[in-house]
Amino acid sequence: MKGSRFYYEFYNPAKVEAGIGCLEQAAEKLPLLGLHNAFFVCDRLENNDSADNVRKAVNAAKVRTGAIYVCEDKIVRLESLRDMRDVYRANNCDSIVACGSYGVINAAKTLRMMLAGQVARFEDAKGIDAVRKKVNVPLVAVPTDVGTSNVASDDVTLKDDEGAVFECVSPLCIPDFCIIDPKVVSVRDADAPIAGALESFAKNIEEFVSRQAVTLTKCMNLIAIREVRDNFVKSADDPTDEHAVFGLQKAGLLAGICYVGASAGIAHAISGALASVTGRERYICTGIIFAECMRYNLEVAEKDYAQAYYYIVGDDKYAATPAGERAEALIAAAETMIKEKFGANRLATRLSDIGADEELLDKIVEETMKSYALVTNPRNVTKEDVYAILRSVM
Repeated sequence: MKGSRFYYEFYNPAKVEAGIGCLEQAAEKLPLLGLHNAFFVCDRLENNDSADNVRKAVNAAKVRTGAIYVCEDKIVRLESLRDMRDVYRANNCDSIVACGSYGVINAAKTLRMMLAGQVARFEDAKGIDAVRKKVNVPLVAVPTDVGTSNVASDDVTLKDDEGAVFECVSPLCIPDFCIIDPKVVSVRDADAPIAGALESFAKNIEEFVSRQAVTLTKCMNLIAIREVRDNFVKSADDPTDEHAVFGLQKAGLLAGICYVGASAGIAHAISGALASVTGRERYICTGIIFAECMRYNLEVAEKDYAQAYYYIVGDDKYAATPAGERAEALIAAAETMIKEKFGANRLATRLSDIGADEELLDKIVEETMKSYALVTNPRNVTKEDVYAILRSVM
């Protein structure tokens, strides 16, 4: 912009309908988006009330279910994507409805990108904006995890035929319609609220201090952090509390929306690498390294941490904490939250707990350094820095 010293752009076209019990009302709008014969993706069929309810709502809106695909990949494999593409085409589907956890949403977003861009080789989608839209393939996402943060983001993670993980970033990964309803959330175990809250909190903190952060994203990040504060304990104590679950869903949604403009940082990169190498859940990996990653960024993110501290502790505690100690207090609060909740549920808090020893460090570091998230981290990251963080939590 001529004559302007600073400007920014923000783009996220996803339509969102959110509320307790909003599923049926939201589904009525699906034909307006061009859905007629939908490809339905879920993480299981047996005893899956969430998938059943979503499919019934879709069918009630006069949208046929052309095919159903069960995706069990945590990180979708190219083999699975080829299979999904073949089933989609064989049944003349014209749209995708994804109902499930992180892995299901991730797979559906990837499939839409490939179909809409008419990509012949999935490997050609690697990188940023490598795929351009050629045909319309509407995508509807209905997350069933607490705080699923990838639902409205523009990134996906894939595994190639050799098992190597790579990322793709494209506007085609953003769903056309996101339906956020706690009534379809599947709380499979007591860890679910912890997973959702931690992933939302970590993503929003990292986006808040990202090199790409701007006024719009920062505002949403702070509101999301407050939602975690208000609902984490309630949801952990009672996973059936729909209002608390909805609060964590909103925090995850905001993290995904902001990720399009302000990508996460070093914790996102390391946790992704850890999850890929060890096969453990990403939130477990985040729990192990997040506080140390916050501490690593402290020297450049102190002002932002101090501001975010208010939204995680509220008026009284913020006022009682000296201004110069608020940034450190935020890290301490995050550390306490993780240790108390992870410890109470016997979840891993050290690398040794998940079988990640010194022999795996080289591979973890190598995978970490491939992540785009390091580019947007507020502090420049070297291999030696990643080694130091990992060794501090051995």
